[in-house]
Amino acid sequence: MGLAGVALALVALAAPQTPLEKARADLQVRREAVIRAYDLAAQRPRLDAYARTCDRAFRDPAIARQAPIGRLPFVAGDRREFLQRAAAFAAERFGLRLSGLSVKFSRLPQNTAGLVKVADGRTTVEVSERHRDDDEQILAIVAHEFAHIVLEAPGSGVSKRDAEDEGLADAAVVMAGLGPLFLRVAYREGVTVAGGKAEWSVRRTGYLNPVAIAYLTLLQAEMAGLPQMTYRGLVGDWYEPVWSVRARRQDEHGPVA
Repeated sequence: MGLAGVALALVALAAPQTPLEKARADLQVRREAVIRAYDLAAQRPRLDAYARTCDRAFRDPAIARQAPIGRLPFVAGDRREFLQRAAAFAAERFGLRLSGLSVKFSRLPQNTAGLVKVADGRTTVEVSERHRDDDEQILAIVAHEFAHIVLEAPGSGVSKRDAEDEGLADAAVVMAGLGPLFLRVAYREGVTVAGGKAEWSVRRTGYLNPVAIAYLTLLQAEMAGLPQMTYRGLVGDWYEPVWSVRARRQDEHGPVA
């Protein structure tokens, strides 16, 4: 390449980003900062303990070995029907048999996203009106609440104190095969473009760091017997350093469950 070609290449490299490209680059920088800030190697023993606790609490080994899902497996005609189907689906993933199920959207306190109550053979599911139009958030909320039901059930082997651990409940959702979907809900990136300007946003929900969710998702995928080549598709941009730590854990100790 001549000098003119080199000059043109440098100009191309230095070309300013569009607002959309700049917003996406900022999101990547923020995501990478979240990954660096979370010491997965130090947190790994706690996450492995969560996985073992959930596997025992499920009692049926098949629950933690279901194929992980990354998208909603159903559609519904209206909001109440969607909530009904989401609740039934979440209960099925946990191996729960519901003799009766009623659902509703309610005006719950600001710090309460949802409630599940079981009494007299009936199960009542409430989700905050704030989340009425958010399909994935609804399923994540309902699954989290059913996780508490499973962990608190007699014979689960989980102490009352541990059953109230919100991080453990989130882990149970992942270990029931909802990890890819749950990860997407837990860390949401958005970009809006208007008037030649682009603004990005990040919304985080739940009790586990997204790196922790990604780690547990790969652990659960391994238990489900999925081939390694599918793992990146399950956790996307959170694949590293999760896979490196997961692989090192296997080398040192073998499978968790």
